[in-house]
Amino acid sequence: MSLQQTKTVASAPQSTPAVFRGDIQGLRAIAVGIVVLYHFWPTALPGGFVGVDVFFVISGFLITTHLIKRPPQNIKDVAQFWMRRVKRLLPASFLVILSALLGVWLLAPITLWQDWGFQAIAATFYFQNWYLATSKVDYLAESDSPSPFQHFWSLSGEEQFYLVWPILIGALIMAAVRFGWNRRNVALAGVGLIFALSLGYSMYATATDAGTAYFSTFTRAWEFAAGALVAALGKRAYAAKNNVLSLLATWVGLAAIVFSALSFDGEMPFPGYIALIPVLGTALLLLAHSTHKWSPNKLLANRFMGFFGDNSYAIYLWHWPILILAPYVVADFGIAAQLGALALTLVLSVLTQKLVEVRFRKFIEVSKRFSAPRFLLAGSATLALTAGAFYSMSGAIMEESKDISASVKRVSAQVGVDCFASNGLTDDCVAKKGIPDRYQQLAPAPIMAKEDKPDIYKDDCFAGQGDNYAERPVCSFGEGKIKVALVGNSHAGQWVPAVKSIAEKRGWALDTYLISRCAVMGEPQDYDEQASIDGCTEYAGWVTSEIEKEDYDLVISSSRQSLPVLGQDLQGSAEPAKKAFEKTLRDWEATGAQVAVIRDTPFPGSTMDNLPDCVAENEQRLGECSGAAEEWIPMDPQVDAVNSLQDPNIVSLSMNDKFCREETCHGVVGGVIAFWDHSHLSQTMAAHLAKPLDGRLKSALDNDKLFASSQG
Repeated sequence: MSLQQTKTVASAPQSTPAVFRGDIQGLRAIAVGIVVLYHFWPTALPGGFVGVDVFFVISGFLITTHLIKRPPQNIKDVAQFWMRRVKRLLPASFLVILSALLGVWLLAPITLWQDWGFQAIAATFYFQNWYLATSKVDYLAESDSPSPFQHFWSLSGEEQFYLVWPILIGALIMAAVRFGWNRRNVALAGVGLIFALSLGYSMYATATDAGTAYFSTFTRAWEFAAGALVAALGKRAYAAKNNVLSLLATWVGLAAIVFSALSFDGEMPFPGYIALIPVLGTALLLLAHSTHKWSPNKLLANRFMGFFGDNSYAIYLWHWPILILAPYVVADFGIAAQLGALALTLVLSVLTQKLVEVRFRKFIEVSKRFSAPRFLLAGSATLALTAGAFYSMSGAIMEESKDISASVKRVSAQVGVDCFASNGLTDDCVAKKGIPDRYQQLAPAPIMAKEDKPDIYKDDCFAGQGDNYAERPVCSFGEGKIKVALVGNSHAGQWVPAVKSIAEKRGWALDTYLISRCAVMGEPQDYDEQASIDGCTEYAGWVTSEIEKEDYDLVISSSRQSLPVLGQDLQGSAEPAKKAFEKTLRDWEATGAQVAVIRDTPFPGSTMDNLPDCVAENEQRLGECSGAAEEWIPMDPQVDAVNSLQDPNIVSLSMNDKFCREETCHGVVGGVIAFWDHSHLSQTMAAHLAKPLDGRLKSALDNDKLFASSQG
């Protein structure tokens, strides 16, 4: 992910301290408010995701206050603590998960069912944060549509905290009693150690793997511990105060939260040290507890803020699935529809709080037959079976459609070989068939389109961001006297089916130098982690040395500029990237190789999340999965560099007329779904482009040696 998707959060209702603190309800209201505003209008409040940090600190404070006052002394006490959390949290969360699954079934395209079904299971059993950490931070997953269950990642972190924390606090208190130590000092020491270790790891992990670090429980534990430290200081420390010092501290704490919400953004490496600002700000508010007449706590504790604080858990639960599913109901999800979605969120949240969080919890507490353990077992089993049905249904349909080669034959026969795939936009085909808004069948079937990716991915031929490009694999195909290198990021890798076919035809020995996400130009690019910046920057020099060492006859390159040059925004990167590519291309040409740059292909992601999902949703109106060329054709500083060099040994060519015609680019061409995600060519389309690519390379390079032989 690459994690540049919208950051989602959720939080649970907390236990209340012995003396009710209205300011904490106000803090909850602020946290839920900034998160919801961020999700609906991210540019208006770019740092609204810090609401999760506010909730984590509150959780640590309230739960630790309770545990220090009544520490669990045996496993029965711990189990009772867990069951209180079950009664308090799970009825509402189970209701929302079940409702979201119903919405997915009624509204979402079937291409999403399998992933979203599994995410519903992850949400039910509270391991959603680890699922996202391991599966959604990859660059190739960045186009995956956010699921209605994605916000359960933070709830998962809280539940994992609730699972471990009573055992930890109980052990610390038991140790204090056993050795005659001061209980509060022991609790402070233990919690302080966790705070320090987790904060240190958070800073390290955020610097080296920010995507995974964002979701990890271990990088977030210090935020809970910050609130726990306030609790461990004791009631005297956080008691109500009416003095100037507490007044100033309260304003400083509130200012830290507001500053974070207004000035942070999703591009920042987070949590890491930067999260200290909202975390310590919240902890300071809890500690100061000012009752001064000019204190903001007067505002935090009023009835308006209390209303939103009381309903904060339900608002968190409902707002995200409504936001994700509403656009399937309202095509133009503008301001009116967004306000309607917010109103629906509020109505459902109030009903859930009144009828489920309060009444249903009381029912469980008094029921002899429907105890918390039985509810936990029955509810989780019901949700698991329902979500599993989605997973199984989509899996069964995929099994029926998995033979992509058979679908290619069927569609080719239907549209005619001369108008199939990349031929679909030729003058003759458009004159005979037009540009269809639907096809009888598609190749592949929409549900299999995301699987129609080149074998280069499963062959592990990419230097990966996951290890900060420490591994630099080279994959080789074919044998011959002509040596060819294919260089670039995934937008070079998408051409492997075509170039591999040409290599087999021409008797070339093909080697690939592919790297995930990085534009191979030797200029630092703006990753979240310094290690990735360094690894990407160094890769270009390493490739040049390999090209010189291997004495290649031809270097083919293509690149997508998905990251800005360090210190620039993406648009401002065009000129410095062009200059960097000029040097890199000259270096390659200086080894004695000719260089051919393939212009970057259209980018459907500029107008949609994912092309296969769009096709599955619009099989009868495929025009919805097309876009204006001015939006879909991306900038290409590598081609700009070729044009500025004007060197006959460094040439460029474009295949974009195979996707675009009369200022419109198409996601489905000649019956073929042309992209398997938001920007990468499908295996089917790339393979069918081999013949025209071969002809254009031969014409651009004008080198009889390269194209002298043909083995078929």
